[in-house]
Amino acid sequence: MAYLTATKENGQLLFDTTKISYGLVKSGYMTFQQSWSRRILRSAQLDPTQGGNWTPVNEVAQDVGDNLFGFTLANARNPIVFLVGSGTLNGSQRFGNTITFFYSNATSSTKYYCFDLMSDIFPGSPYIKTYTPAGVITFNSLQPPLNVVAQITAPPPDPTTIGGRMIAPYAGGSIQRRQLTVPPDYRYAQADYIYDVPLLAGVEYAAFLPWSRGAGIWDFSAGYQGYSAAYAVLEGAYGRVGGMSFMLGASAGTTLSNATAGGGVPAGASYTGLPTDRYPTALIILTSNLPMPFN
Repeated sequence: MAYLTATKENGQLLFDTTKISYGLVKSGYMTFQQSWSRRILRSAQLDPTQGGNWTPVNEVAQDVGDNLFGFTLANARNPIVFLVGSGTLNGSQRFGNTITFFYSNATSSTKYYCFDLMSDIFPGSPYIKTYTPAGVITFNSLQPPLNVVAQITAPPPDPTTIGGRMIAPYAGGSIQRRQLTVPPDYRYAQADYIYDVPLLAGVEYAAFLPWSRGAGIWDFSAGYQGYSAAYAVLEGAYGRVGGMSFMLGASAGTTLSNATAGGGVPAGASYTGLPTDRYPTALIILTSNLPMPFN
């Protein structure tokens, strides 16, 4: 089978058409998609392990829910998404070959760079294209190719625990609180745990997390009139100028209850249930040579 490889003068491989080749298919700023209400128990006496005992907060009180941002990709085959700016993937929705991605803990300032298998749908010239004997395109020079420049693994937690709870799910990280919705209320509790990894100053990076972990947070600093909150969090990774970051942020539509103190449970915020037998590794790319927006 015919193939094509290209290298830099120093011998570094740029692309090899015998390998799986991904190209940019879409980039831009995320837009608002949906709002998912959190869930509370219908009654404190009900069994919390039964899904039917939970009800959307917005059925019993005014609640804007968790805002989800994202984008829609047509002609999708096996896309992967790199982020600049915070966001945790809450899932996607597929209709035929069209996929919509949903991210919590994101905003309209979050940028995405979506790559998919190389395709022959981009007009223009001149170009270099390679195909398999079956006629499937393997490389198209009209698409900016995916070029991973680094792989960074999420750090382990601080070994210190109180009452069986992690104080620092990422050793060396810190909690950053989002602005509570007005009027303030425990239902809008939002604490993000962030771990920053410095890279080259002045350079913008984007990150993709192939898989992520979930955990629970007991937040005794949720704010309003001493309320506390227990809810679920999801893991994410994103790039920024000068580095990348891992984060644990609230899962959209999470169950929500009052966190109870006592029994050695620490003040502030602490985490439970975060798997530590394996750690996800984020893929990192540079954005300087990628068009924005691109579709």
